[in-house]
Amino acid sequence: MTREEAYNFLNTLIKSPNLIKHHLAAEATMREIGQTLKEKDPNINIEDWGLVGLLHDADYEITRETPQQHALVLEQKINGLVRPEIIYAIKCHNCKNLGIEPKSLMDWAIYTCDELTGFIIACALVLPDKKIASVTPDFVLSKMKVSSFAKAVDRNQIMLCEGKLGIPLTEFVQITLQGMQKISNELGL
Repeated sequence: MTREEAYNFLNTLIKSPNLIKHHLAAEATMREIGQTLKEKDPNINIEDWGLVGLLHDADYEITRETPQQHALVLEQKINGLVRPEIIYAIKCHNCKNLGIEPKSLMDWAIYTCDELTGFIIACALVLPDKKIASVTPDFVLSKMKVSSFAKAVDRNQIMLCEGKLGIPLTEFVQITLQGMQKISNELGL
């Protein structure tokens, strides 16, 4: 599955423009994280990482009420169209409900950045200009300490970036911001 095919497929399943933007943010972030980690592992395939981000929630509107099925419905739809490691990484972003363990850097990257992309968007939306270009790592980190801000976001999941990816939290926030800022027009921020 090419990136264009994946994007078209995503648009057949997801109707919410904000959810499409979430997928684009996750894709940009996964590409940025993959590029950063490529120094440690030259075998990282940036296109695979991008597909994981782009498709990870593609069945969300179908499985919203049944989180234990989230990613499994998508697996059935894309099985044979992408490599098994892409499907496994997609499932890993919902590992709490599926009872599986992330294994690879790609698995851990989608698990940790999924929460952070939404958190960064929440940070942008509270700024006067509502622009992601105005968001700084320091602002994100300060908001992470405010438990009432974006309280649904699992900060512990984000902080696994340090132990599982070997990326300090401040750098992980910066990498995620960079990826998202590159597509600020698509995000409408």
